[in-house]
Amino acid sequence: MNDHSSNNISDQMPDYVKKFLKEPPLLLKNFHYEDVLEFLQLGKIERFIADEIILNESEYVNSAYLVADGKVSIWKDNIQLATLSEGNFLGEAFLFSKNNRMAKVTADGDCALLRYERYEVLSFFRKKPEKLFNIFTKNIIEIQQRKISNMNVQLLNLKKRLLNDTNW
Repeated sequence: MNDHSSNNISDQMPDYVKKFLKEPPLLLKNFHYEDVLEFLQLGKIERFIADEIILNESEYVNSAYLVADGKVSIWKDNIQLATLSEGNFLGEAFLFSKNNRMAKVTADGDCALLRYERYEVLSFFRKKPEKLFNIFTKNIIEIQQRKISNMNVQLLNLKKRLLNDTNW
């Protein structure tokens, strides 16, 4: 039997899944291949066009997003704070905090994001060894540490500029 039709599972995977399986995003660092795949499949793909609002500030947080393709911009008071690209996770405190969103997120060109609901992610981890949730939590802490470091650099640069500005 010489059937040339492709029954290879990886041929049916979206490109972002293939990419993230080869090089997992920080959120899924140290996960086994099967767990990365299962977690990626848990997310619902949402597509946005340039400048479309993805998240509004002060929305209630019950979901988070993994940038699968393209870039998004983070805004506060009409000031762009950051641009996140493929593999970045936003709203990472969604499992631990029931606060409102702190900033607005818009599509920076056409993009695709995987949306994760709190309930579904918690159900996913309940079926897994506790160690996996501990790895996930550590990854979230690392993501937040990187954000804090980035904010510190921005704050330091701003202070330097202000101190050097004779108009102040």
